[in-house]
Amino acid sequence: MELVIQKCIDASSRDTVTFIIENPTDSDIWIKPDYLTFYFGVCASNGEIISRKTTRHLNRIGSNFFKIGKKSKKELKWTTDFFDNYQFELNKEYYVECGYEPPHLTRKEKREIKESNINLPENQFSGKSNLFRICKI
Repeated sequence: MELVIQKCIDASSRDTVTFIIENPTDSDIWIKPDYLTFYFGVCASNGEIISRKTTRHLNRIGSNFFKIGKKSKKELKWTTDFFDNYQFELNKEYYVECGYEPPHLTRKEKREIKESNINLPENQFSGKSNLFRICKI
């Protein structure tokens, strides 16, 4: 997984990010987008963790599962306020860690998924964004 963020961020405004999820397997997988932002961390360019869980959903990508075909990529755009909980330094570079953890499903959801032939990823996966700079606070 990869997260693409604008190179120059205005910390006082809403920002758009793009999740790029790649499925290298020989079968289709299904992802529930609400769980794409489950674990987030903001790190300085040297790898130092600045803050955890500083993001939140401003618009829903969608609560239903979506399919990523075998050996393909899917892009999802998401709007967020990145810097609600931390005072970042101007002109310093950062990156964001992102991840996906398969949802905990109820028995009813498990039965519906099995009947629908949906193949969920069995393991969590993670990634990180490109480096971005805080251009305006």
